[in-house]
This record gives sequence, structure tokens and C-alpha cells, in this order.
Amino acid sequence: MAVTRGFVERLEVGRAGLVTVELLLDSGARQSFTIADLDADPERFNERLSKLGLLRDAQNRAEPVEIEGDDAQSGEIGSVTRVTRDSLAAPQPTTVSVMIVGVAVMAKNATGQYAEASDTAQVFTLSDDGSSRVYVLDMQIPERAVAAAQLAMIRDAQTSGATVSLYVDAKTGWITGVQLGGGAGSSGGGVPGTVDGFVEAIEHAPMIDGKSGVALVSFTTAPAPDASGVVPLDPFTPVTRLFLVVVGSPEYELFLTGLGDKLRMRVAFLTPQTRTGTTSDANASAAAQPAGGVAAKDGPEADLVCGAKLLHALATASRPVWIQISRKSLDVGPDKICTDGLPSNDLAPRSLRDLHIPYKAEWIGWGCFNHGVYRFQFALGNRFEIQVDGKPLCVHASKDGMTQFAHACLDGEHQVRVELPCWTCDQEFAMDVYRIR
Repeated sequence: MAVTRGFVERLEVGRAGLVTVELLLDSGARQSFTIADLDADPERFNERLSKLGLLRDAQNRAEPVEIEGDDAQSGEIGSVTRVTRDSLAAPQPTTVSVMIVGVAVMAKNATGQYAEASDTAQVFTLSDDGSSRVYVLDMQIPERAVAAAQLAMIRDAQTSGATVSLYVDAKTGWITGVQLGGGAGSSGGGVPGTVDGFVEAIEHAPMIDGKSGVALVSFTTAPAPDASGVVPLDPFTPVTRLFLVVVGSPEYELFLTGLGDKLRMRVAFLTPQTRTGTTSDANASAAAQPAGGVAAKDGPEADLVCGAKLLHALATASRPVWIQISRKSLDVGPDKICTDGLPSNDLAPRSLRDLHIPYKAEWIGWGCFNHGVYRFQFALGNRFEIQVDGKPLCVHASKDGMTQFAHACLDGEHQVRVELPCWTCDQEFAMDVYRIR
């Protein structure tokens, strides 16, 4: 007699007591079975009702069943075995103190050899010797609230960079308990940071079991523009940083794109603080630790990636990156405070700002432009001239005459100069620069 394993997807009780059962198999196919004549043959009445009860309960709890058929042609059910979804075997736990570098929650709707294949969370860890390993958290243990709390603790530990102690089944590598802190792990906390730069190389770090769950990213830093888009002319020395990122994570995919297309990236990371012994020892160790993070096995230190942002090579695809801007004459006039001490009728000193005396002012910007056509948009209400690298641009007005536009095809570093022959201190300089194609 053939044995079929699957989930009860549909139960139908028809005329003459005919019960039809539709089973969803692991392959995705469906197969129908029957229980004939619930009311006939009183000697087997309880047996047939018991089969129906097992199938109904398995459907309600989405648990797998094994059906043994007496006749392959008719699909008549000979026996029903309900398989529990929960593991009842007592685990043999061991304790490991690690850092969490990644979490992946997996759903699996299939039956295993002896029970249902559980939904799981794969936990990527890093130990203090630089080795990494993947442990598995069963999300369908009988205590569902406990599994959810354990996953929340693991994700909090990943965010903060804190050490976490995992109680793991020595045979299977499945997690049975989670404890925050304790033990001589890789970190007692993490120091967040952000850095700009470019991906130079990606190397897959070997796992203990021969698999690869994390990648080592070599990253060269670059100066970051400020909120206004200006990169200050300050001394900067590019350095190489190492980052650990989970293979298959969204951050990993961004690193692959950044490497392939040579694009600029902004990486948010955690620098672990090594804990050795007592709290005071940990503080002393953290203070003495150089910039970096977890020591990769027989190699330099690496930081843990907690976020990544892919940027254009010049940090923006639609706007220029301004290296330096000069607008002093717009803000304070030809002299420091628009000239003080001009006499008036009441002998009180008055400035250019008070008298509204026009003067010649200019705005100068040095910037790097991605290749494209740029629009310079002005709302000045005053006469002006715009030049790029000393060459004047044509100025066009909008239909209402309130806005003026100029256009230029630019690529690379250029100087933009806006000259205003009749500027007064009480006016507002309104200019916007953006790429239109």
C-alpha cells in the first residue's frame, strides 16, 4: 500500500456519506482520497469518524498527515497518521558567545521526513577569533511567543553590536535559548559611524562548516559633502576600511553594484568594542583599541555593516557638487558691514543697507558636474549676467517674467559666476541648479 504525505487543503462531505479529501503534496501537486459510506457498516463506523476527525484537526492546525491507501485506483483511505509540527526531542545545548552580523527569516511550507519542516530564522554570527557560523532558530516551537521574543533579542543585538550568548543544540546547530551579554564574546557594544567612499574588492569569508555566510568588503574612503552639497577644501587622506556584510542581504547587493559600476557609497557601520574580563578591563581595552573593529582571522580589523546607500560617482546624479562658494559681496556688501558711518541729516551713521544704495555684487561657485544639460534658475527681480568658465550664457524669461533661466552642457569641474551690477543689501539671492537630461 502506498503512503502519501502532505497537508489537508480541502474536506468535502457529500451524499451517501462520501468524504473527499484533497491533499497538497511537497511537490505542489494535489491528490484526492476518499472515505466511503460514513453511515454504512456499523462495525467500522467509529473508525471512519476517527479518520475524519484526524483529518479535520490536521487541517485546522495546518499539520501534515500521512495517508495509507488500500486501493490506488479508488483512492480509498486505509489509515491516517497525523504528524505533529512541534519537535518533542530534548535538545543537548551548548553555549556560544558571539556577535550577530545578520538575520534571515525563512518560510518553508513542506513536510519533513518525520515532521513538518519548520519556518526558521538563520542567524549569522561572528566569534572573537574572527570565525563565523550560521545558527538556526526554530520559529514553530510550541512556545511561539518565546520564539518571537528570541528573534527580537537577536535583532536588537545586531542593531546595537552587543554580545549575545546562544544556547545551541550541539548536533543540529539549532538555537534553544538566547541571552544578551555574558561570556567573553566579540563585543560588549558597538560605536556607530558613517563613511563615504568606493568599493575596491569583495571577498567571501570562510565559515566553520565550509559555507559562506558573510563577505569581507575592502572600502576606500572619500571626503563627504556637507548638507549644502559643498565638499570643503580640507586636507584628507584616503584610507582602506574593511566591512563585514551578510551575503544575500540588501546591503550586499548594493556593494556588488557599487563595485561593478564604480559608484560612490555611504556606509553606516558599527565598530565593536572588545570585551576582555571585567568591566574596567573592557573600558580600558576599548580606549586602547585603534579605529577598526572585529579582527578577522590572521588579518586586519573589520567593522559590521548596518546600512548602505548607493550614490553617484559625484554623490548626486542631478545636481553639481560644489567645491567652494563665494557670496561675501551678496551678504555684507563691498565692505564688511555694507560701509558704516555714512552721514545723514540727523548725524546718525547709516549704512548701505539702510540707504538702499546699489553696488556691484557677484556669486561665484566652483563645482564638479556629471555629464548632462544643466538649468540655472533665478528669481532675482534684478538685472544679472551668468558666466561659466568666463563665457556668458543666454538668459530666458518665463511667461510671467518672474523667473529667468540659463542652460549649459557641462561635464567635469567648472566655475559659475553670477554678476549683479545693481545689487542692494536688502535683496534675496535665489538660484537653483539642476540637470534636465
